[in-house]
Amino acid sequence: MTAAAPSRPNASAEAVACASNGHPLELFPLFRRLPRSIPRDLVYTLIFNSIFALVFSVLNMIFVPGDPLRIVAWSNFVFANCIGFIIHLEFAVGGWLYPGVSRHGTPVRAAYFSLLAIVGVFAGYWLATEILHYPQTQEWIFTPRGILAIGGMSLLISTLLLLIFIPRERTARMEAAFERERSRVVAAERETTLAQLKLLEAQVEPHFLYNTLANVVSLVDSNPATAKRMLERLIALLRGAAVAAGGAEVTLAAQIEHLRAYLELMSLRMGGRLAFRLDVDPALANVALPPLLLQPVVENAIRHGLEPKVEGGEIVVIARRREGNVELIVADTGVGFRDVRVRAGGDGGVGLSNLRARLAALYGDAASIGIEENTPEGTRVTMRLPA
Repeated sequence: MTAAAPSRPNASAEAVACASNGHPLELFPLFRRLPRSIPRDLVYTLIFNSIFALVFSVLNMIFVPGDPLRIVAWSNFVFANCIGFIIHLEFAVGGWLYPGVSRHGTPVRAAYFSLLAIVGVFAGYWLATEILHYPQTQEWIFTPRGILAIGGMSLLISTLLLLIFIPRERTARMEAAFERERSRVVAAERETTLAQLKLLEAQVEPHFLYNTLANVVSLVDSNPATAKRMLERLIALLRGAAVAAGGAEVTLAAQIEHLRAYLELMSLRMGGRLAFRLDVDPALANVALPPLLLQPVVENAIRHGLEPKVEGGEIVVIARRREGNVELIVADTGVGFRDVRVRAGGDGGVGLSNLRARLAALYGDAASIGIEENTPEGTRVTMRLPA
């Protein structure tokens, strides 16, 4: 018994639909080897019906041993195939007219299967009596006893359908959920690896090192204390980059210290054009987060927001708990959101695009990142992650 292929809104719905509309013989791995097709399903239905005929013939031999076996077997074969192929046709038509039945709850599906079974059994009985020329049996169908017997047969068939298809739907949903989770994990691992490579590329970028070391050299004689401070911050920054490149989650406190080293180094290079403030809830210090959440946003803020502004500006980093989530905010007083979009290619920069993809891969819809105008000027980026 099968049905036409339903619409495919997503992979999960497709898997469940296939579970609902597949043939009952597909419960056995042997019958799943052949691809689905109309001829295959017709042959499977013939086999399935023949199994029913065999079972009823054996029961007839046990309880009514005097009946001729050939006549009993042929009658059961005709009845089983008339009922089975009519139900097969009902499933095909029902799948075409009502493909979304598999997405309803058990009561709706139970009513659906019961209706198909009742119609199929009555119609199949009538057709079989026509083929076998059993006029008395045909009249018996519509007697109270016949209706009761056929109703019991319909209940048996609908129960069998439920016992076959509902576990298969549950298994299909579990398999679809597993595939979604596996895809999410693979995507997250890929994004993390790319982030690690981009981190090393950004932190050990030759121009960045050259400029920083050139500033150190220029300050060695005139301001040795500042030169020493820059070297200390550079060492701390590279050490943090090496830790993040390991791929493991990093506490918020460690990320903030890494960010502090970067901002102090940049403030020494930019002089009075860069000020910064870190406002972090102490209760979040030990929260483990994926590496490189804040630094790409801060780098964007400096590159696209503050450096184009003659007088520079301030960067404020806020980490707090809000509505059960961890909220990370990077706000600057730079040139503003519109200019940032123009300079960064329309979405706040490649760094933010990669970060948005990483959050989607790691947390799905549970995480979000937004960019908006800051007040009174500049840009504000807000990330919300599951605590």
